[in-house]
Amino acid sequence: MTLRVVIDTNIWIRILLKGKVTLPILKAFNENKFQLIISQELWDEFHDVWNRPRLRKYIEPNQALQLEKQLRNRSIWIETKTIPPHCRDPKDLPVLATAIDGKANIIVSGDDDLRADDDLRKAMDQYSIQLLGVNSFLKILEQSN
Repeated sequence: MTLRVVIDTNIWIRILLKGKVTLPILKAFNENKFQLIISQELWDEFHDVWNRPRLRKYIEPNQALQLEKQLRNRSIWIETKTIPPHCRDPKDLPVLATAIDGKANIIVSGDDDLRADDDLRKAMDQYSIQLLGVNSFLKILEQSN
């Protein structure tokens, strides 16, 4: 079974900033080790964030555009309809809705508002969705090979 995964924008940005911890996620994506679930809201957020002036000076535009193209062409696109469970940061609601409507197994995020919220974790368990950090996700990928 191929894992269906939502990757939070903060992870894609770390990848563009050449974060050694996050680069294996891009490698796994390129090797089709998981199926990426994405929505227009998440794609728009990624585009907006990497174009912020304070980040853009550290990001190579060609790499960001290449990643945008990969996300656009190699992901399962879904339309969000679900109103997700309450979470600490309303900006995370599109991540949760994308995962629920995309029938994801895992959300990967560096955001403690998602990962460290026990009530949210329990609520997402009802949808069989795990909230994981990068290292936990990479361990699961290793074990599934």
